[in-house]
Amino acid sequence: MVKPQYVDHIPRAVRGNVGEVLRAKDGRGDLSRLLDELDLEQVTDRDVAVLSGGELQRFAMAVIACQKADVYMVDEPSSYLDVRQRLRAAVVCRDLLGSTGPNGRAPSDPERPSYVIVVEHDLAVLDYLSDYVCCLYGTPGAYGVITMPFSVREGINIFLAGFVPTENLRFRDAELTFKVAETAGEEDLGAARSQYTYPALTVKQGGFQLDVEAGSFSSSEIVVLLGENGTGKTTFVRVLAGLLPPTSPSTAKDELPTLSVSYKPQKIAPKFPGSVRDLLTKKIREAYAHPQFQSDVMKPMKIDPLLDQMVTNLSGGELQRVALVLALGTPADVYLIDEPSAYLDAEQRIVAAKCIKRYIMARQKTAFIVEHDFIMATYLADRVVVYEGQPSKHATARAPQPLLSGMNTFLKNLEITFRRDPSNHRPRINKANSVKDAEQKKAGSYFNYEETGPGATRDGKSKGGKGVDSDDDD
Repeated sequence: MVKPQYVDHIPRAVRGNVGEVLRAKDGRGDLSRLLDELDLEQVTDRDVAVLSGGELQRFAMAVIACQKADVYMVDEPSSYLDVRQRLRAAVVCRDLLGSTGPNGRAPSDPERPSYVIVVEHDLAVLDYLSDYVCCLYGTPGAYGVITMPFSVREGINIFLAGFVPTENLRFRDAELTFKVAETAGEEDLGAARSQYTYPALTVKQGGFQLDVEAGSFSSSEIVVLLGENGTGKTTFVRVLAGLLPPTSPSTAKDELPTLSVSYKPQKIAPKFPGSVRDLLTKKIREAYAHPQFQSDVMKPMKIDPLLDQMVTNLSGGELQRVALVLALGTPADVYLIDEPSAYLDAEQRIVAAKCIKRYIMARQKTAFIVEHDFIMATYLADRVVVYEGQPSKHATARAPQPLLSGMNTFLKNLEITFRRDPSNHRPRINKANSVKDAEQKKAGSYFNYEETGPGATRDGKSKGGKGVDSDDDD
């Protein structure tokens, strides 16, 4: 059984009612459980043609998971999904095995072992669902090499390091680490930082209501918005961008800070009738010609090979990179970036995160970023806004809070725990019901992140040693 990469093509091949299609495919007798785990109960009476990207992704997962097979091949199960949905999709993948999965449930068919092969760019999800990892390297569009299988931690760390020790082979010049060195010395900027506040406000769109708590932000700061799909993250970004007026109070619009903004929307629809070079020259001529912008943003994002291509012919990942360059190249006080990791592979996500972080800090600007890739969100965030409530009905955006407390609140709602890897500092998700998972939940420390030394955290406060992860992760 194969789940395709491009789920937006599914309506061309599959027609009919979602519930009817799934019932016709059900060969394992656990369709009701799948509908619950993949949040599909509310769409069973809809036609496949009207499903959104996230709904199509979950529908595709349900179609293959409800059928019996010896080998399941799942291509990018996390696309279009929020953090909670990604983890549920990972649990569904684990349940396809012929042995008890990490959730402790017995397999549907213990007499029939299966094999699951997954292609995934979200390293946290990959860490959560995998037993073994194979790394792929090479030149995109030319050739690729697949390594032997490694343990999960070893395989992901080999990919990030760009070096295969078993073959004494280096396939990338630079190591990808998560040490946030770019913020070093920012204490010196504290007195010079500009401080801004925004009022409590309410936004209503159709049957959905978003309540926003009053908050503040400053220059040289990145605020990451964390929440499930449908809780109003994009709505809040559009309010900050001035594209959507708040519903109440009537004075809220006047009280919002008057700042110039640069906005990268969630969905990118290419309409420019020329090349990438023409687009950059027209939209960000000054930044495009500046050597510093070329070296800090355009070179790492590998824009040069795209310059002579027509904008309308770019792939999703290429469009995303160009859109990020356009957003960062636009002079502004506040940068609003909606899902920068969409369509990017794992390496491109890390490079994009580093570019955004370096650019915002060096120019003492502010960024509000919507991100579902947990590793990328953790790397970027100085503070976080946690969204709580019922998706598509009523949600609340909490005031910005320090990374540690915000992540603890968010992860507690998801009932998952993270620790850091001692070699490259990447956040690692603990397997459900593992020893570390149980220990951290008991201590109330859902997010362990040690940055600069024993007991240090991203908000600069001491943990007092309690709950700090040791280097003996495994």
